[in-house]
Amino acid sequence: MNNRGDLQEIKEMLKDRAQEVCEKLLPNGRRDGNLYVSHDPVQGDYDHKPALKVRLRGNIGGWEQFRGGAEGARKDILGLVEYVLRTDTKGALAWARDFLGLRSMSRQEREAMQMAASAKAKKRQKEDSDRRLWRIKKAEELFFQRTAQIHPERLDQTVLRLALEYFRARDIPLDEVVYLAAETFRFSPQTEWWSGAKFQTEGARRFKVSPGPMFPAVHSAMRSQHGIVTACHCTFLDPLEPVKAPVEPPKLIFGEASGAVVEVSYGQFGDPFWLSRQAGLVIICEGVETALSLAIAAPEARVWAGGSITNMGNAPVWLDCVGAIILARDNNHGNPTAQKQIQQTIDKLESWGKPLTVINSHLGDDFNDLMKGE
Repeated sequence: MNNRGDLQEIKEMLKDRAQEVCEKLLPNGRRDGNLYVSHDPVQGDYDHKPALKVRLRGNIGGWEQFRGGAEGARKDILGLVEYVLRTDTKGALAWARDFLGLRSMSRQEREAMQMAASAKAKKRQKEDSDRRLWRIKKAEELFFQRTAQIHPERLDQTVLRLALEYFRARDIPLDEVVYLAAETFRFSPQTEWWSGAKFQTEGARRFKVSPGPMFPAVHSAMRSQHGIVTACHCTFLDPLEPVKAPVEPPKLIFGEASGAVVEVSYGQFGDPFWLSRQAGLVIICEGVETALSLAIAAPEARVWAGGSITNMGNAPVWLDCVGAIILARDNNHGNPTAQKQIQQTIDKLESWGKPLTVINSHLGDDFNDLMKGE
């Protein structure tokens, strides 16, 4: 096992021991849920919040340096070795062979290790598929259970007061969204801010020992091209004032958000995107509040929020209801990673061959800042 023809096999073996790889390369990091989070030893960013994150589930070994500076590096587990050790693929493979002990193995031992890694990879794929379906199921439950619908024809309900006051304080009153999507928003008087939950790990088992604090929250449905709720976007609110809850971050997404969008406005067509066949203008934003700002400013357009820069590029713009696209990007001043991601999003949207216009606010970071005059 001494040539690049073994590259894929070595990558699978490294994935099988991904946490050990991280602990070896990034000894100052720690596991955080499905991620290994660490400072970046290459950039020496020890006086900042750790921003190098490696996936331990799903796309195992996939990584990102969210502070920027790792542009151009291959973002798989072997690329992580290259980046941290400042070497090339040949050097990374040499390190991997030593780490895995391949040089001292017999041919039979290497073949047995390959077979074991292949079997575990298939098992992981099955587990990941099952987990994805479980997360979609739980996201739908989170969206619907113990919540009140924020329906455009019933905005006078007392139970919705805090949510409506919050949106009004943000200069995006829902009663000014002419074609507010009836299936998108719900209000919960108590939702767990799950980032505050405490977990304990015993062996390979990780379980919750105490829940996070409870807050009122606006639940926004993130729906797939078929209209299925695959993720739930939650904005946590202060229980006494119409402001965000005093937690960081005050907005969380649970479920499988890739390819799903929050439809905040039907536009002039008056029907959900997964049912519509009439082509028209679609505005795609990153955040829900930016989307609401533009839904008020351009009532004729259908308006979606992707929830993240990268997921804006996954929006289902191939659907019949999308005739032309406006991408309303945030400015993200001083964030080179975000600037690269927005260009990748533009490229993905352009690949569908539909007219695309990119706009950004001349004031603040996004169009919600512009609406507020910030």
